[in-house]
Amino acid sequence: MFRVSDRIERMQGSERMQWLAFIAPKGAIRLSIGEPDFPTPIHIKQAATQAMQNNFTYYGARNGDEELRQAICFSLKRDYGVERKPENVLVTTGGIGGINAVCATYLNPGDEALVLDPGYSAYGVSVSFFGGRPVPVPLTDTFHLDLREIENRISKRTKMIFLSNPSNPTGAVLTEEEIRGLAGIAKEHNLILIVDEVYHKLVYEGRRFFSICQVDEMKDQAILLNSFSKTYAMTGWRIGYLIADARILKGLVLSHASMVTCVNTIAQRACVTALTESQDCVDAMRAEYNKRRKFVHKALQGIERISASPSEGTFYFFPRFEHKFTSKETTDYLAEKGILVRSGTEFGERGQKHFRISYSAPFKLLEEGMERLKKALDELA
Repeated sequence: MFRVSDRIERMQGSERMQWLAFIAPKGAIRLSIGEPDFPTPIHIKQAATQAMQNNFTYYGARNGDEELRQAICFSLKRDYGVERKPENVLVTTGGIGGINAVCATYLNPGDEALVLDPGYSAYGVSVSFFGGRPVPVPLTDTFHLDLREIENRISKRTKMIFLSNPSNPTGAVLTEEEIRGLAGIAKEHNLILIVDEVYHKLVYEGRRFFSICQVDEMKDQAILLNSFSKTYAMTGWRIGYLIADARILKGLVLSHASMVTCVNTIAQRACVTALTESQDCVDAMRAEYNKRRKFVHKALQGIERISASPSEGTFYFFPRFEHKFTSKETTDYLAEKGILVRSGTEFGERGQKHFRISYSAPFKLLEEGMERLKKALDELA
């Protein structure tokens, strides 16, 4: 057999890729997947059907459908009062396509990228795949930014900073003060700041979400990354987008097109409808997630030697457990007991003694899942 490349070997060694290859035991309850359980809203699916009937079935523009890029600008103005032009938008093959395009475009071998610890594992995997070195930066005990720690980890090789806000896996939502402080550091050290705002519509308890696009002085070196997957329950449609200065976007368009040629044209037409028509479906899904969030938090509080910070956004909790086992050992044990969660160390060394639990499952499954979780963890006492 042929030997795989070094970059593939590096990926195979990551806990994230090992989990993606995991085969779930029969009958297990999945509280491990970051995927809405809702079907894509009907009016969005109907738009895709109409697109097929109208023969939107040919190659599309390499930077994305013009009308979709206009709709993205419209949504940015509607949600945050920020003006951008279609020339500032690149439509990508989901959020992962955007992450890979950034790393492929701006990292050379040996370049460093700061990633939060704990933080979304796909950033480090992509950085390594394209020859860079992910540098973890520990968060505070409440999973918020420690700006001093960020500055301490910047070196001459540092090229960019990756983060998600709201945070996968912790559920934390960064404040305006934190975002502006981080932007100031990126500005001072001439770093590209990539902020993944995929969960921007899933914020609770009256919190106000502050987007990186609202920091006007960062327009020329910040990249906003987003996707339709979580907001509109469209994970399988694989549509995301990047928003950046046109000069930054030029290289991103080239690298993304070299990997995928263009993005699914039918799905792009459906995304126009998602952005420009009623957002009642988004409000309804968020309300249901909030109901589940409260239930799961209460259930976690009822388990001995478990502590959980509030889930301020997303649909995740990142509880800490006080047992002698590692995160990986604990998640493997829970899988044997029929409950699937993600190991905290998939998201960084600071995730040790944590696991990630998703409340994007139907309520009845959440009820049974939390019963199984409590029973399994109580047996470890």
